Amino acid sequence: MTSETHPRFSKATIFRSIFRGAIFRGAILICIAVLLPACSGKDNDGSDARGIVVVNAPATGVVKRILTAEGVHINQGTPVIEIEVVSETGLALPSPGENLEGQAVRNYRAADAEIEAARAEAVRHGAEVERLTPLVASGESSQGQLDGERALYEGAQRRLQQAQDAKRRAEGGLLAARQPGLNRGLPVQQAPRTQIVSAVATSPGTVAVINARVGEKVKLGQPLATITADQ
Repeated sequence: MTSETHPRFSKATIFRSIFRGAIFRGAILICIAVLLPACSGKDNDGSDARGIVVVNAPATGVVKRILTAEGVHINQGTPVIEIEVVSETGLALPSPGENLEGQAVRNYRAADAEIEAARAEAVRHGAEVERLTPLVASGESSQGQLDGERALYEGAQRRLQQAQDAKRRAEGGLLAARQPGLNRGLPVQQAPRTQIVSAVATSPGTVAVINARVGEKVKLGQPLATITADQ
């Protein structure tokens, strides 16, 4: 009985199948290489591509007020959190050879210089508020810019008030130093200076999370809130 063997596939057919399979697998790998970075949520520079903006503390201090709430839409430049910054001046020691009156005069001049600087800051931000107000009304500028400038103006006004209070204290110290019978060369306790600064939104969006509480002490650069930026 004679039997013949007939192969189902020739060598050429097998080679073509292997070649087509390799092309298919290569195409799959190329698609994965192209789509994987887009799905990772990161840009080429490593930044978050999902539109999350972090609001960081601009200075070390204590949270004074939280000016918005989670779920609220805010504009760029809108103040989110107010921070009270305290500068502990402590004991003001006299310079070598300086008596109590000389120290009082120095404190008075320093307070006077602070008033001039605070007044100039208040005038600058006040003028910017006046400039932006009609621009916002006409749609040429954003409400967030105006709100941010108003916050800076209010902070400058508080700084001016504190400087004026410091000058009054310095005047009292100068009058006391000129009274006869006082000890010379003793350190004088100066009151700490405080300033209010605001952490503002750097992009328009919706407040997602607020990570601070009133009365909490925060450090420079500490994340205070996150915002989902507008697309």
